Amino acid sequence: MAMELTKEQIYKIEKYLDHKYFDAIDLRPEILDHMVSDVERKMSRNLSFESAFKMTVLKWDNHFKDTSSFFFGLIYTNSKIVVKKAVKLFKPFYLLYLAAYFLPVVFLKLYPIKVSESAVDFINGFIHSFSLALLGYLLFIIVKTKMSKVKTTFRFILSTQYSGLILLIMGLLVGVFKDNGELNPVFTGFVSAGYAVVFICHHFYKKHVEVISKLKSV
Repeated sequence: MAMELTKEQIYKIEKYLDHKYFDAIDLRPEILDHMVSDVERKMSRNLSFESAFKMTVLKWDNHFKDTSSFFFGLIYTNSKIVVKKAVKLFKPFYLLYLAAYFLPVVFLKLYPIKVSESAVDFINGFIHSFSLALLGYLLFIIVKTKMSKVKTTFRFILSTQYSGLILLIMGLLVGVFKDNGELNPVFTGFVSAGYAVVFICHHFYKKHVEVISKLKSV
């Protein structure tokens, strides 16, 4: 039968998590429960709390070390626990991002699209306006997320996507048409990928806000 820890003993585990700077609020309660259960199981085998706690720390210590992932780039690091969950959540969106770029490129390479001069002006105007609106929304997400200062797995994912600003700016500065009125496959792909980044950031920003809202309602 597992022994239940006292408030003081649970507090000691919480201080260990503080020492490891593990403050992702969507994961911390779960990890705390796992560690408490590990200590309780060890104590049920007649180990003292201190011995059980030390053994549990040895087991978990490696999970709190900073690491990176191919999906986000080597410059973005966090604890293994956060990165592992982030990769699991982000994989489908990574495929979306790649598809948003490569599908227009491949399609326009195989089936070039040429439009009239008047249509070029209209489409360029629409892309300029739409890109500007999405750029403003992405800047809003960046500012709001940084101001909240609350850390979640979703916030980590968001921080790896802000470079998508470059793709949106390209949509504003570079037209998607060649001089002859034909859609440029590469630049069309850039713009499409930029829009995908905004959709991805919108999704994970909503998740980030939902976690904070749940915490406040508890």
